[in-house]
Amino acid sequence: MDKIILQANNLFKTAGFDYAICGGYGLDMFANKVIREHGDFDILVFNEDKRRAAQFMLDNGWLLFGRFSEHGTVWQFLFYKVNDITDSFWDDCPNFWAIKPDCLPQVLQKINRIQGDVYTYQTRKWHVQDEIEFIEIGLDTRENGEYIARDNPRIALPMDKAIMFRDGIPYLAPEVTLLYKTSKASMESAYAKPRTEADFKAVMPLLSAEQKDWLMDAVNTAYPDGYEWLDGLFEYR
Repeated sequence: MDKIILQANNLFKTAGFDYAICGGYGLDMFANKVIREHGDFDILVFNEDKRRAAQFMLDNGWLLFGRFSEHGTVWQFLFYKVNDITDSFWDDCPNFWAIKPDCLPQVLQKINRIQGDVYTYQTRKWHVQDEIEFIEIGLDTRENGEYIARDNPRIALPMDKAIMFRDGIPYLAPEVTLLYKTSKASMESAYAKPRTEADFKAVMPLLSAEQKDWLMDAVNTAYPDGYEWLDGLFEYR
């Protein structure tokens, strides 16, 4: 098991709320191998626990940042440093970043304070971690025993299938992670597209027939007008 995964799990297993590793590291857990190099580390918690998760990270000495805009031909973000859980940012935030203080200059390679706790950040490549120091925490929804896909409540998966385990460590089901990688914006990114293609090539052959069927149904639901930008991604089935 990758040491980054173990370090993250050792941190969160005492937190007192449900979580699961997702993104590229989650796909590695499913495939039981390293598929490619990773930058940021993704983990999900559920919306009802977002303030608990934020307080947990603050109590453990991490800095919290929320992204509230991006623009330009390269990824350019405005980050807002969140200092406590009473901030109105938490009312409708989709995710947030936790960064160890001594790693801030390495993680945010170009960072400038605009005013107060607002920063601008621009980079073409995420910082590659040797130790756990930069975590993107996604906030997901579960209702009536089902995991609800982000941005599309018509797509759902029973919780006992959405969250899987390897060596007792929870991770998001690979078909859900692959669904999140199919957005047109992601596929048009020179940075994200080759990573997505590598993930599909490695993971699609490992999915069960049920997982592949769910993924194709979810993609058809998400893109009812077609998805020509995904041509070739499903050939690895």
